Amino acid sequence: MTGLDVLGLGVVLPGADKPADALAVSAAPAPGWFDVTAALPGRGYRRLPAACQYLLAAAGNALDDAGAAPASTPAERLGVVVGTNNAGMALMDEQDRTILDLDADGISPITAPYFAMSLFASRLAVEHTIHGFTLTTNSPRTAGFDAVQAGARALACGRADLVIVGATEETLPDSEPGAEGSDIGAVALVCAPATGAPNPAAYGTCRMRNAFLAPGVAPAVALDETWAALTADGPRPRHVHAVLDDSPTGRAVLDWVDGKAAEVSVSPAGPGCLSPMRHVAALLGAGGGPDRVVVTAAAEGNVAFLRLTNFPDNHPQLHGSR
Repeated sequence: MTGLDVLGLGVVLPGADKPADALAVSAAPAPGWFDVTAALPGRGYRRLPAACQYLLAAAGNALDDAGAAPASTPAERLGVVVGTNNAGMALMDEQDRTILDLDADGISPITAPYFAMSLFASRLAVEHTIHGFTLTTNSPRTAGFDAVQAGARALACGRADLVIVGATEETLPDSEPGAEGSDIGAVALVCAPATGAPNPAAYGTCRMRNAFLAPGVAPAVALDETWAALTADGPRPRHVHAVLDDSPTGRAVLDWVDGKAAEVSVSPAGPGCLSPMRHVAALLGAGGGPDRVVVTAAAEGNVAFLRLTNFPDNHPQLHGSR
């Protein structure tokens, strides 16, 4: 099964200063929780969409955390994959209101291009002179895990030597369903091809599998094969972190996973794709422990599993040398 080693972690989340604290995020962040001038010193950042600011800052943290590997990798051997669902929604709502109240001339030329979701990944690539490829995955709940899978495939087939995998979301407009529980912030991982053995430069390995649970289909029919493939390599993980909403799909996945693992912890999923990625950052950042699985699902039927294998005390950050 294709996997990737995580060399660097970065988060920009309200209430979390480091990846290990990624689950301590406040549900209602205080205004001004993110200081763009401190997180991104220099010119050209202040007027970017908030989700782009979060992504740039988180990726910068992850690249710093990864040490020398990114700087020693040629630009054409670096890639970017960014998952998001709502990163541009607040911006598009603002643009719509500007057009209705004034006209299109009132839209800022700096933010106007970001109605295209691909611009978030492209801006990150420009920031760090990445010439390999950029890709954006868009889906509720699963887009961050889809980005992990796309990055792993690109590394496995030799498209790149290192990939920045990110997930970024912004608060939904008040008129949108789920606005009160919006995902907000960004998580970024600097990833290399999995070596199959503990990598002293890595926090651990991520391996991702997905499935589709169609209406009326028994969860076992849709998910058992995927679960078997995910857990066939080594001892079956005892603990599953289920990051799910209360949709019929979420409830069906939770009922199914209760019979697959000895321990299941349940957390609510926000309307974007950031909540599952926060779990990944927190589990990798904590270091050590047995393999774990994080599962998430969208109401539309997409189900994504990510298996984490931690390397105890391997990454320099875990034993305080950086």
